[in-house]
Amino acid sequence: FSPETASRRGLSTAEINAVEAIHRAVEFNPHVPKYLLEMKSLILPPEHILKRGDSEAIAYAFFHLQHWKRIEGALNLLQCTWEGTFHHVSVYPKKELPFFIHFTAGLCSSTAMIALLTHQFPEIMGVFAKAVSMISRTCVEYL
Repeated sequence: FSPETASRRGLSTAEINAVEAIHRAVEFNPHVPKYLLEMKSLILPPEHILKRGDSEAIAYAFFHLQHWKRIEGALNLLQCTWEGTFHHVSVYPKKELPFFIHFTAGLCSSTAMIALLTHQFPEIMGVFAKAVSMISRTCVEYL
């Protein structure tokens, strides 16, 4: 939804300014339109509000939905603008973690599990450690 497209469709300057304001607002908090358009159920605002989060969107919609409904065409403009431009919103960019992060997490988890098991069952873990060392020694000798 660009200003050029809007001017070709015959939107007034005030409507174009409104569309640009909606774009800026949705970029700041992408959760608000779902509550204003009642795609998500509106509940009482929480006690603590997280900026740019779902809680801020709930609080804004709770206190301002009546104002949006009072202006004819405001919610329709929001829906057209929001669905056309911001059809898929992700809160955080989903990136694949590098192998090193997975490897480090697995190594730390394994070390913690071995330490816990050794603390709880020292005799059994001693036998297990001897068996693992004998198997690894046999593998090294075989090579």
